[in-house]
Amino acid sequence: MHSAWNTVRTALLLAATVAGVTLAGSTTLAPVPMGGPSAGLQAAEPAAADHPGLTVYREHCGRCHGDDGAGTKDVPQPLVGDRSVAQLADYIHDTMPEDDPSLVTGAAARQVAEYIHGAFYSPVARDRNRPARVELSRLTTRQFRNVVADLVGAFRGPAPALDGVRGLRGEYFLGRRHDRSQLVFEQVDPEIDFDFGLEGPDPERFEPNRFAIRWTGSLVPPETGTYEMIIRSAHAVRLSLNGGGDEQPLIDAYVRSGTAAEHRAGIFLLGGRAYPLQLEFSKANQGVDNKRHERLTHASIQLLWKPPHGTVETVPERCLVPHDVPATFVLKADFPPDDRSTGYERGTSVSKEWFAAATAAGIETAAHVVDHIGQLADLKADAPDRADKLRAFAAEFAAAAFRSPLTDDLRRLMVDRPFADAPSPDTGLKRSLLLVLGSPRFLFREAAADVPAAFNTAARLSFGLWDSIPDRPLWEAAAANQLTTAEQVARQAERMVDDRRTRVKIRDFLFSWLRIDHGPEIVKDAVHYSEFSPEIAADMRTSLALFLDDVAWGPESDFRRLFTDDEVYVNGRLAPLYGVSLPVDAPFRRIRLDDGRRAGVISHPYLLSVLAYADATSPIHRGVFLARHVLGNVLRPPQEAVAPLAPELHPDLTTRQRVATQTSAVACQTCHTMINPLGFALEEFDAIGRHRRTEQRGGIDRPIDASGSYQPRDGAEATFRGARELATWLATSRDAQEAFVQNLFHALVKQPVRAWGPDTLDTLRRSFAANGFDVRRLLVDIMTVAAVPPSVTATGELVP
Repeated sequence: MHSAWNTVRTALLLAATVAGVTLAGSTTLAPVPMGGPSAGLQAAEPAAADHPGLTVYREHCGRCHGDDGAGTKDVPQPLVGDRSVAQLADYIHDTMPEDDPSLVTGAAARQVAEYIHGAFYSPVARDRNRPARVELSRLTTRQFRNVVADLVGAFRGPAPALDGVRGLRGEYFLGRRHDRSQLVFEQVDPEIDFDFGLEGPDPERFEPNRFAIRWTGSLVPPETGTYEMIIRSAHAVRLSLNGGGDEQPLIDAYVRSGTAAEHRAGIFLLGGRAYPLQLEFSKANQGVDNKRHERLTHASIQLLWKPPHGTVETVPERCLVPHDVPATFVLKADFPPDDRSTGYERGTSVSKEWFAAATAAGIETAAHVVDHIGQLADLKADAPDRADKLRAFAAEFAAAAFRSPLTDDLRRLMVDRPFADAPSPDTGLKRSLLLVLGSPRFLFREAAADVPAAFNTAARLSFGLWDSIPDRPLWEAAAANQLTTAEQVARQAERMVDDRRTRVKIRDFLFSWLRIDHGPEIVKDAVHYSEFSPEIAADMRTSLALFLDDVAWGPESDFRRLFTDDEVYVNGRLAPLYGVSLPVDAPFRRIRLDDGRRAGVISHPYLLSVLAYADATSPIHRGVFLARHVLGNVLRPPQEAVAPLAPELHPDLTTRQRVATQTSAVACQTCHTMINPLGFALEEFDAIGRHRRTEQRGGIDRPIDASGSYQPRDGAEATFRGARELATWLATSRDAQEAFVQNLFHALVKQPVRAWGPDTLDTLRRSFAANGFDVRRLLVDIMTVAAVPPSVTATGELVP
């Protein structure tokens, strides 16, 4: 294996050199300097050598943090973060130095904070000392899967545009066959959950024991993962999902043997894409010709699924579309996890495991294309011009994969040579495909300096919004040199935002931002929360997903609604848990809970349940979430894991009092002066997100103290009581706005925002505010900035 890797790596290095790519060391791709537009706040000046804070730092701080804040053996972590001077001064005043915080207070704390902030602590100082760069990146796993799906899909035709119609087309037939001459009627059925009883769909138009139904349309899964498809019926059924015409049905129980009434099969699907679906049902007494001997039997059918992180449920109407679509190529190859140590997916390193996976994925993709070439190239096996058409197909495939028209040299290398040396045109095609899919021009972003600027811009747009390659309109705009101005780029971005791929990427981003993207298994104490179940947890997660979709894509695409909305999506199963009267089978609907005390995501039942223990709330977990993810603060990991104080050991203390007691040590206060007051504001909600006014401790109902505070990076300290007041402040908080913009930029571009200049983040934030905090507009603004390609000097170096 080691020898094989060396051989592969040598080939990769050789190909990379030809393509103009530099690979550093054995695993990490070399960063490429990058500049971009900058306006707004000016970079802070470095701290002067005679700054009074330097004396304080050398006397009280240097022994632990080193002369330049890089750390020491005892305190190895670099002294870096994103607190403002005011926040840093308060923090030093209260907690530093750890052995005696009284040594640096008041004016001295302010002076040393100013020195540290300007010398090496702040992001601006770090950018000055070591400028942020755009790093050369390979395709992430998400990008690889999306790219090959769209590469193949481009030859199958476009999917229908988004519209509001949902459900599946149902065709109802006389007799047991799906014969168009026996069609009785057609209709759009919202879900497949029918109990026909003994008489069938309509006793006046159907024989009760002889009718058939065929449902067709598309399935749109909300997220990527393995879905277990389930059919429940005692009669003949067959399900085809994402079939290209010659594939076997996913579930085939059309010829019945035995009494099984439930049929299951798993399938891996990419979220946000439409997959062709056909479900056939037939009721007949097989082998009985004399109708007088027929016995009426009960007929029913359900189409269900078990989605990733979910439980078994009827496939909901919102995930069904009554339009036909082409099949989607879904890669089966497994990849190792991408690096997310910086908070967002990156492809800045190459390992043996990743390269082996990429090679296997290329082989799988090439095999699929060759197996379906007749359909993809509209080509018959005995066509007299088959060789020419296969060669033309290979050239078009290579250009799409490389995100740029082929130069003459590339065409000779990637197309002409494989075909010239092949024993047959089909073998030549496969060799060409494998060469393309293994090329650095395909595997890496920013891989070649000779790509025309317009096509570089197009690729950045498509990867930013779709994690995939440009579509036909974007390609044509690049070819016509219509991506040279900010207005032209923004116009394309506005078009591309209204695409299923963008929607699923933003949903994934929001789940990642809220740190619930893995769908953690929520376990609650059966004594305290007997009503809780896996089904309740799955419904809570769906409720949150619907809310996030509504905020991002509803009529008011307003970031502030993430905090100010007082309605929650509730269905029949969740309703009794939160004091709402709904039928048991009621679908999700928006309901105002608790007389308006709810406050968007920070008080959503799912998030509150995740950020809690099995039997009690956790102000610390909730406070960390608010401080780190919502407000964008850097929190130092705790020096050691500490178990929470058990409630039974302190029966007279409320949760707030126990947390305050446990974190009262000076070493804890380093972070908990920020964490605790934020988490305390959510104490009015219990461990499964129900509103409460009291907490029972020691047999006594003790009133909840939900008061809290936060010192923003600029301005006076904010104080609040309860989730509504906290959320009202968050909706207007510059810290929260900036954190959201930065997180979204990183999720889209997968590069550090400061690589585009130290002021880009603030410029985007101010534009966000000026546009009424429109999330869709922010997507366009980010990509308008990030898609502008750099210039190339005579030496090939990327510069502003």
